[in-house]
Amino acid sequence: MQNLPFDYHLNEDIYLCHGSPADDMIYLLENIETGQPTLRNNTDILALLKGVDSPVIVCGHTHIPRTVMLSTGQIVINTGSVGYPAYKDDLPIVHKMQTYSPHASYALIKCVENKQGKQWKTEHIRVPYDYEEAAKLALANGREDWAFALRTGRVL
Repeated sequence: MQNLPFDYHLNEDIYLCHGSPADDMIYLLENIETGQPTLRNNTDILALLKGVDSPVIVCGHTHIPRTVMLSTGQIVINTGSVGYPAYKDDLPIVHKMQTYSPHASYALIKCVENKQGKQWKTEHIRVPYDYEEAAKLALANGREDWAFALRTGRVL
């Protein structure tokens, strides 16, 4: 993992980052100032993008799947999480990220070209899997909190 780049331009259209382009620990889409995640406004997201002008920005970190269209026409996609649907963190303040589902999530992104140019379609997928087996493994390792999150998509 340490050998992976901080961010990555997959091609001329798609930019990838984990948190935000400037700081891996800052959520690009969610504001957590109140302790509960809320979607940032358009202006704040654009400021955090620090001039990244790719039509498609794929971010993560919050584990909450969503697609957000910006006033610039760009779309920001959080694919969700394949194996950890909820967590509690204390940095920079105590907050919870919860998907309310134990299913793995990912996104498919497709470019469709037409007379108007490129258009991007995003499909968020939730996949049932044997999360009970994963929860049992978490319990065997003393992580009741992880087991609960894996079973419910909620924080214990």
